[in-house]
This record gives sequence, structure tokens and C-alpha cells, in this order.
Amino acid sequence: MASHSWLTALVAFVLAFWPQALRADELPPAIELKPDVSATDVVAHIRYTRDQHAIEGLSLTAFLNERLQPISGSAAHFGAPGDRIALAIRVRNVGQTAGSWIVSTGRGSLSYFRMYESRGDRLALLVDGTDPSAAAENLRTYQAFSSELLLQPNEERTIVIDFRSENSTYMPLVIQTYGDFFSDRRTNIAMVAGVVLGVLVLIFLNFVFFSITGHREFAWLALAQALFALNTVHAEGYLTIFFLPDSPMLGVAIEDAIKCGFAAAMTQFARSFMRTAELFPRRDLFLKIVIAVSLLVIALQAGLAIYEPALRNAIHAIAWLVAVVVALYLPFLAVAGMRTIGRQLWPLLIGWGSLALFIVYAAVASMGVFDWLPINWHLAGPVGLFESLMVTLALGLHLKKLQADKREADSNYAQSMAERLAISEDAQRLAEEKAFALATVNSQNALLHASGHDSQQVILALNSAVHVLDESGDPDNRELADMLRSSADYLAEIATTTMSGAAIVGENSGAATLSCFSLRHLAEPLIMMFRGSFAAKGLTLQDDIEEGPSIVSDRPVLMRALANILSNAYTYTSSGGARLSMRVTGGKLIIELTDTGEGIEESVLKQLHDDHANRTTAGEKRQGTGSGFRSAKRLIEGLGGELTIVASGPDGTTIRAILPGAFEQNQSCTIAELEGRAPGWHIIDVDRVPADQTSIARRMDGRKLAAATYDDTTITRGRLSRSVDVILIKPLCCEMADHPLLKRESQQL
Repeated sequence: MASHSWLTALVAFVLAFWPQALRADELPPAIELKPDVSATDVVAHIRYTRDQHAIEGLSLTAFLNERLQPISGSAAHFGAPGDRIALAIRVRNVGQTAGSWIVSTGRGSLSYFRMYESRGDRLALLVDGTDPSAAAENLRTYQAFSSELLLQPNEERTIVIDFRSENSTYMPLVIQTYGDFFSDRRTNIAMVAGVVLGVLVLIFLNFVFFSITGHREFAWLALAQALFALNTVHAEGYLTIFFLPDSPMLGVAIEDAIKCGFAAAMTQFARSFMRTAELFPRRDLFLKIVIAVSLLVIALQAGLAIYEPALRNAIHAIAWLVAVVVALYLPFLAVAGMRTIGRQLWPLLIGWGSLALFIVYAAVASMGVFDWLPINWHLAGPVGLFESLMVTLALGLHLKKLQADKREADSNYAQSMAERLAISEDAQRLAEEKAFALATVNSQNALLHASGHDSQQVILALNSAVHVLDESGDPDNRELADMLRSSADYLAEIATTTMSGAAIVGENSGAATLSCFSLRHLAEPLIMMFRGSFAAKGLTLQDDIEEGPSIVSDRPVLMRALANILSNAYTYTSSGGARLSMRVTGGKLIIELTDTGEGIEESVLKQLHDDHANRTTAGEKRQGTGSGFRSAKRLIEGLGGELTIVASGPDGTTIRAILPGAFEQNQSCTIAELEGRAPGWHIIDVDRVPADQTSIARRMDGRKLAAATYDDTTITRGRLSRSVDVILIKPLCCEMADHPLLKRESQQL
């Protein structure tokens, strides 16, 4: 009987401990704790099971008899969300004194949560997350579901946690001393406060920019940043701690709504800022679809509590998918913007790129795609702040670029307006100059015509005297009659040339006219015309003309130009007089007019040589427009020469004209001989052929056309200038072929 009792007791003892003995290799290895030292590598000591049923009423032995398994990775991640999960951790105080620690889950928003502690073979409830008041008190104390742990020396306990999450099974379990735990909490609070404060400053700046510029992209960016700041607070658990301790499902809805709202606001910012509707139409359509899906997900959060778990998981996955798609797409949009809008958008690429990397990482880690991948939600704040800072910087740089472009455009516009104003002023100046020049020309033309008319009266008187002498039949009067007849012919030539020059300049004939004449024939009419005026004013007019040399030029036009500068000398000389000299040097005619006048002021002198200067005036006490000199300069330059003011001062002024085509002697030649010397020209003798415009206008072998005639009247010049390029006045000379007007075409041919 006694032996039977002993056997029964032995069997009962073996049966009582047999399960533990069988599963001793599967029990969680104990974490060896020391007082005042936080635990390390907690994940390696966790054992867990999924699809756990109710754990209430189970003993520790019964729970440990479940199929527990270790975590495969380095992160406390238990796979996809939605299932009930239970885990166990064994801890032992290996120190010589009692110790206290805090076991924290790092989670606050769970649809189901309970934490137990082993006391013998019984599981005692430490934290009940299903009790709203208890959950709220625990969260406000520790900011995550946590409990104190007190262990005597060599005392061992097992912590069991039973939970279910709708968004992520990641649980960053820690066992820390009081000092380490609350130090981390204070660091977390400071980090969240700093991030939120930084984001609020950026939001304020964006609203200031929006109120100043009216650009809507600032408002959209401010909205995205506000949602990011709210997400930072929510991700760290503060919304759950203070407002939603008993509403974990509402916390999940808020999380997904904030996530999709941020994606939609940032996408709309990209559309507005990058002008995708205008620059990237296809991308803009895609962004509209993303915004629509984001808004749909936000709308679906209203009924999240009544949906089936599968639908809740699908909506949560779509929310993450929207965030990931936006995060991945925005960097490519930034690259396209840098290519199209400008490189000043480089902060967009950096900011959106960093956000894309973090969101992809967070999505993969929180959804449990890889069990070994840890997730650190504390990085969300700094990453988001950096992204917001980069995007705001991109906006600032873009505004700076726009302002620079605007300043450049304003500068170009001002320059264009200044150029238009200058053109308008030049046009007005030219109109005034033309009016004054025409007035001067008309006045001088009238003088020349009057002089020619007076000469005609003298010629008429001389011709009458010659007629009387011829009628008398007295042989003694024949010599006198011949002398008077010669004088009348000479005066007639001068009058004709003078009046022709006035008419030609007034009409501004298009074709150049060349004739061969001596320097004396050029100077004598001018001396005769002005000597009387100079003498009437008490001035002298001297000449120094080389005898013999000739020049090929337009005699009336050249006389008119010289008359202009002689008129200026007469006007601005009050004592002394003027001297006109002509000499030939190196095939060029050098004409100098020196007077003893008052001289020309330095400022006026510069303006006379500047073709773009305003109309020149001679000063307050002197009348003048500068049109006489400029008109002479234009006429001489038209003849291939140049006119300059060599010197001017209180002792007087010297003006020099240099013209081509001057020769010591000239040789007469026929039209055929002249054509031989000038192969680029076809010369027509219009005195022998009918004055038919069609025949004159006909070009021969692509050569230039010249007309040769004795008639140097204004009417003939006007008629021929419409059909030929050059008019040659007979008698022709071989030196005409060496004049620049004819020689240039011959060399080109």
C-alpha cells in the first residue's frame, strides 16, 4: 500500500512537470538584467505565436505549451497586420541587489492590447488596453503601453503580451531603467516639438509668400506641411495618448487620412508649381488620378470601423500605395522640371528624393514585407522637416529666378524703350536738321539763282554792246567786240554752272555725274561770287590755285559744297578774311579754306563730326545750325572725298577737303577708248542715239550703264539719272576710267 502511494505520487510529479521538460528547448531564453542597466538585444529573446485565441484564464505553462517561435530578423516585427499575436519574454535579475525597470512596447494605437506578468504559474494582468480609462492613464504616463518591472536578486519572471494591430505588427520592445526611459521620452518630445515648430515656421512663411505674391502653390505647400506636422504628432502617439486612447480604429483612420491628404496636397502643389497642365499634360492627368484616389481613400475612412477586416486591410494598403506612388513619382517630376523650368529647382529633387526613400522604407517595414526590416518612426519628423525645407527653398530660388528674369525683362524693356526714344529723338533731330538744311539750301539756292540772274543781265548788256559794235562796222571796234563776246560767253558758262548746281542739290539727283575740268574753272566762279560780299563786309578773299591740273568730279555739286563752307567763313568772320587754296598731290585734290574768324567751340566741333549728334548750335550769342558744314560734308563724301575741320581756335578755322580723280594733265578720248579702259561699263552716247528710255535702260553683258552727253542741264540730269548709273559730261577724258566710281566696277568685273 505504501509502495503504491509512493508510485502514485511519483507519476503525478512526472506528469505535472512533463510538458515543461518536453519543451524546455523552446522556452524563451532569459534576459539577464542588472540593476541600473538597460537591457540590450531584446528581440533575440522574444518568442511568439500568431492567430492566438483568448489568453485569459490560461496558466503560464499552458501558454508556453503553444507553438512559440523566435523572430527571424533583427526587428520586432511579426508579419502582416490583422491577426492576434502573443509573445513572451523571460527576464532574470542577475545582480546582487533588487532592480527596477520599465518594459515599453513603443506602441499606443492598437485595436487590442493586454500585458501579463507571471506570478508562479499564473498570468497576472498588468496593462489592459481594452479598458479605456486604464489605457488612457497608462499612455499619458509612459506615452506608450508600458509597465514597471521589479525584480529581487536572482528572481525570474515571464512577460506575456497579447495584441492585435490594424496597420502594423511592428513592436519596438525595450526594457530600460527609469533614467534611460524618461531621457528617451524627453528627447522624443524635444524632437517632435522642434520638428513641429520648424514646420510651423515654414507654414507661416508660405502663407506670407502667398499673401504677397498670390501664387497658389504656396498655399498648397503650406497645407501639405500642416498635414505633415499633424502626422509627426500622430506618428509619435500624442494624438492617441491625449485624445484617442480608447479609439484605436479612429487612430488608424486618422493616420491614413493624414497620409493621403499629405500626398494629395503635395501633388496639387507639384501641379501648380510645375505647371504640369501646360508643360506636362500626360503627367498632369496621372497626378489628377492620384489626387482622386487619395480623396477617395480619405472619404472611405469614415466607415472604417464597420468594414470587414479584409476591406480595412485593403484600404490601408491603398493608402500606403498612394503615398509610395506619389513619393516615387515626385522626384521624376522634379527632374523634368529642372530640364524644362530651370536648374534652380534642384532642392525639389533632393527633398522629394529623401521623402521617397523614407516612405518606401516605412511602407515596406510597417506592412511586414520583410520581418527583418526594422522601422524607426522617429525619423519621420526630421525627414519630413528636411523635405519641407528643401521644397520651400526651391520655391524661394524659383521666386528669385523669376525676380531676376523680371528685372532682366524690365531692363530689356527699358533699353528697348530708350532705343525707341533715341530713334524718335533721332528722327525728330533729323527732321529738324532737314528742315534747317532745306531752309539754308533754299536760301543759298535763291542767292545762287539771284547771282545767276544778275549775271544774265550783265551778259545781256555785254551781248547788246557786242551787237552795237558789230552793227557799227568800224574795224577799230572789232577787237573790243571780240573781247566783250568772250567775256559774255565766260559769264554765261559760270551762270549756267551756278544755277545748275543749285538745282541739282535741291533735287538730290540719284545718279553720279562726272566731268573733267581745271582747278581754275572750279575756283573762279566761287571767287567771283563771294569776293564782292566779302569786300562789302570789309573782308578779303584770296585764292591760291595751281594752274594746269584738272580733276574728274561733279563740278556743280563740288561748287555747291565749297559755296557752303565759303558762306560759313563769310558769316563767322568779322575781321581779316579767308584764303582758298587748291593743289594736287598723289592723284588727289587738296582744297583748304582758312579764315580769321572766331573759331568753333570744342563741344560744337565734336558735334559737327558726329553724324548722330543733335542739331548743332553755335552758342547763345551766335546763330547757326551746322547744316552748312554737314551738307558740304555729305556732298563731298558722295563724290568719294572727305571733309574735315583741321584746326579751329581764336585765330580762325582751317577746313580741308580731299577728293580723288585729280591729275596734272588729262588726255581726251573717245567713248570706245573709255570703254576699253573701264571694262565694267557700257557707255551710251545719248547725243547721237534717240532719247529712248527703253534703249538707255538696257544693260549690256551685265555691265553698269553710263551715259555720255554735252548737256549738263538739270533737266537732262534728272531724265538720265532714272535710267543710268553714271552720267559723263563731254568732252571725255581717259582719266575718268581711274575715278573710283568707274574703277570699282571695272575691278569687280
